[in-house]
This record gives sequence, C-alpha cells and structure tokens, in this order.
Amino acid sequence: MIVPDKHTNIRYSVIYISGVMMNEIKINGIIKYSDLQDVILMKIGKQAKEVFEFAISFLYLIGKVEYNEKLDSIIMLDK
Repeated sequence: MIVPDKHTNIRYSVIYISGVMMNEIKINGIIKYSDLQDVILMKIGKQAKEVFEFAISFLYLIGKVEYNEKLDSIIMLDK
C-alpha cells in the first residue's frame, strides 16, 4: 500500500503524477512517450523526472495504459 507520511510532497508522488498523466493521455488520446514526459516535467517540475517511470509503470500495471512500441507512444485503454 502506498501511504504518505509527514515528509511526503504529494506533488511528486506516484499517485499524483499518474493522475496528471491520465488526464494528458485522455486529452490527446495517444501521446508520444517523450512528449508525455516533457508535459509532466513542465506542469509538475523537474523533480517529477525521478518518479515519471514509476508512475507510467503503475498505470500500465493496473491496466489503464498501453505502450505502442512501433509509435513509441502511450495509449489510454477503455476500461
């Protein structure tokens, strides 16, 4: 279970960044991996780069996104 404590900055948590990612992917439908990373870093800050891969992995593991290798893009799944 992911539990924040008093030292956790919520803006740089996996859950928060995953939510921002889902919103961006939903708006665009399909988005290139590097473009998604640029948008997240612009909206949240450079410190989000450390958590970016964990957040995208989290969304993939719970079945919310899919990676298209040919296009190097992320696609939101309909669930």
